[in-house]
Amino acid sequence: MNEVEFGYRVRQALNEGVQRIDYKTAFRLEKARWAALEQYRATSPEQAWVRPAQVATASGPQIEGDDRSSWRWLQRLGLVAPLVALLVGFVGVHEWQRAKTQDETAAIDFALLLDEAPVEAYADKGFGVFLKTGEAN
Repeated sequence: MNEVEFGYRVRQALNEGVQRIDYKTAFRLEKARWAALEQYRATSPEQAWVRPAQVATASGPQIEGDDRSSWRWLQRLGLVAPLVALLVGFVGVHEWQRAKTQDETAAIDFALLLDEAPVEAYADKGFGVFLKTGEAN
């Protein structure tokens, strides 16, 4: 049994045990925990309290000092910038596809205007394919 599996089993056993504890016992345990924390803080105050600026969080290392809030906009920009880039990319691809479709339609209309084909040819299903490929089937 590896360490992760052992930790999982211990956590599961403790969670099952907590559900069976009555209210009085849970209250005494909570009071004992608070008393132990107070005693620990009294014996070593420099280790009992760690400033949030000294702790590295999941969002990256924090900048020490009082001007931490001035750097928060940079962290938020790091979250928003990929979303803005994705949105700009989607809009760019949409506009490119729209322009491409308009160019193709304009080329077909121009070919129709210059052609001397009869009106019945325009109703033929294969006529659009003929105009795109330039070859007769």
